[in-house]
Amino acid sequence: MSTFEALAVTVVALLPGALYVFAAERQTGIVRSGLADRTLRLTAVSALCHWALAPLTCWIVADVWRTGRLSRHAVPWSLWWLPAPYLLLPFLLGTAVGVGFRHRHRWALVLYGHTPEPRAWDAFFSHAPSAWLRIRLKDSAAGNHGWIIGVYGRDRDGRLDSRASGYPEAQDLYLADTVESDDQGRFVLGPDGRPKLRHTGLLVSWQEISHIEVIRG
Repeated sequence: MSTFEALAVTVVALLPGALYVFAAERQTGIVRSGLADRTLRLTAVSALCHWALAPLTCWIVADVWRTGRLSRHAVPWSLWWLPAPYLLLPFLLGTAVGVGFRHRHRWALVLYGHTPEPRAWDAFFSHAPSAWLRIRLKDSAAGNHGWIIGVYGRDRDGRLDSRASGYPEAQDLYLADTVESDDQGRFVLGPDGRPKLRHTGLLVSWQEISHIEVIRG
C-alpha cells in the first residue's frame, strides 16, 4: 500500500467521527478543549459508525471493489449512493445530539456530557441565560467609576442579540443594551421604577474586566 493509499484509508476511517464532531459543535456552539480529547471522540465515533455499517462495508469490498466494478470507464449511477451512509449517519447523529443537548434532554446529556464546556465562561454563556451583568472594570476611570451594568439577553426589539465568544477564542462580550448606574454600581431607576435603559450596546474584553456579578430576574 502506497503512502497516498494509506492516507486515503486514514481519512475515510476518521471522516465519520469528524462529521459527527462538526455537526454536534455546530449546534451546541461548544468547542471542547484539547486536540487529544477531540481526536479520541472522533476516533470512537468513527469506530462505532464503521461497526454499524460493517455489513455495507463488507458488501462494498467483496462485490464492488474486488470485482473491479469501480475501475470501469463508466461507473454505474447506482453506485454513487455508496458514500452517503458514511456521511449522513454521523452528521445526522451529531446534529441530533447537539439539538438534544441544547434542550437538555437526558439522553443527549449522557452522550455529550453534562458539563462539556472547557471554561466556566463557556458553561455560563453557552446556554444563553437572561440576566443583568454588573461588570467591574480594572480601570476605575472607565464607565461610571469602573462600573457597567448591561443586559445579557433580549434587546428592546425582542431579539437575542447579546453574544459571548467561545473557546478557544479570546473572551469578549457584547451586551445588547446597557443601563444607567451610579458610581457605586447600583441601578438608576426611571419614573416607572424600572432600570433606565441607555439603548446602547457595549463590546468589552475580558482583559478589561475585574469581575462580573450575575443578577437573575
